[in-house]
Amino acid sequence: MSDSIGINTTKKRRVWEVDFIRGFCMLFVIWDHLMYDFGMIFLFDFSTPVGQAIGRFAREYWYSGIRAATHDYFVGAFVVVSGLSTVFSKNNWIKALKVFAAAMVVTLATHVATETGMVSGVVINYGVLHMLATCGIVYCVLKALRVPDWMIFVLGVAALTLGFYFESVNLREPIGLIFLFENMSARGWSPGDFFPLMPWLGWFLLGAVLGNLLYKDKSTRLGFVNEKFVAPVTFVGRHSLLFYLLSQGIGVALLFILVTLGWL
Repeated sequence: MSDSIGINTTKKRRVWEVDFIRGFCMLFVIWDHLMYDFGMIFLFDFSTPVGQAIGRFAREYWYSGIRAATHDYFVGAFVVVSGLSTVFSKNNWIKALKVFAAAMVVTLATHVATETGMVSGVVINYGVLHMLATCGIVYCVLKALRVPDWMIFVLGVAALTLGFYFESVNLREPIGLIFLFENMSARGWSPGDFFPLMPWLGWFLLGAVLGNLLYKDKSTRLGFVNEKFVAPVTFVGRHSLLFYLLSQGIGVALLFILVTLGWL
């Protein structure tokens, strides 16, 4: 009956490939953070052979060529997909503010953990969530000002160029901290984790432009794939912010408890 009066009852499929890429990258982030916890924070606190072996493995991984070669690619893909995902959001302002609130929770938790002596050197004043929230707010401002996509693309390339340039000259002046370029003062300000706005803003803006090009109709480009086979990864991708917070908080807290009890 509904078809006869022109109402389309077909449910639009979710763009699973975006969730998959985001989820896959988030699994890497969780793994990377777990290796940091084992190999950098708790390495010398382990009292059992198993804990010490895992700690040594984690530390070797942290300084390995494998991590050095893959880390920025995974993070870059996650940032690009975060920008691309703006095309699917009903309200990017709310989305950016949610990420900002989560970032503040991370900042508060790392300060408390450091002040109480639970762990040291993990204060995060401007980590990946802070960077993503800032990128989201910048993009919202650009769209509110009706900046066309071609100009957003130019701004993205400019952000990449500035970021890579100042990183290459190993900037140490205060301007690096003020404008959040990669530099020693900013690293000291946020020792636990630091993601400079430049160049990452560039990847986010390019991702947003790419999203408007590829998914203007908000439909999957890989509808022939059976989503059941990728459901675990896409689930993580759909709830990436929650998984990030839980993996960070629960991971450190659980390791602290196990070490304190002498079980690791």
